[in-house]
Amino acid sequence: MENKSRVIIGIAKKSIVPLFGLLLIGAVATADENQVARGREIYTENCASCHGLSGEGDGPVARVLTTPPANLRLLSERYGNPLPEEQIARFIDGRAEVKAHGPRDMPIWGKRFDMEAHANEREVKDRITSLVAFLQTLQRAPRSASRD
Repeated sequence: MENKSRVIIGIAKKSIVPLFGLLLIGAVATADENQVARGREIYTENCASCHGLSGEGDGPVARVLTTPPANLRLLSERYGNPLPEEQIARFIDGRAEVKAHGPRDMPIWGKRFDMEAHANEREVKDRITSLVAFLQTLQRAPRSASRD
């Protein structure tokens, strides 16, 4: 009877570890999906008027701006894929200037989010992280080399 118990315990241990791993992966996938959904909401509310719903820089306000908004679907062509989260966050929150634009025409969202979150730094960081996660979903697939 004791050997049967050891076998059952051994099987249970071998089954639980992979099952736990699958549950953990599912939880991460759900967290990422929630983060992207939140990023989409933030983008729609704060960015789409200039960058457009598709991120191509064709929002309704774009035509009246001195500097055209960036096509956000092309960020990975310039910065790599996956997007470097910290670098993109620095453009959004105002810690880094977008030199090609000259004076900063884009609002400094870090300050605005900070005011909305009542100086809750964690909330501001979470908003920007969600926004970067959403921007990642906008990236165009790399062009494949044409075959002659």
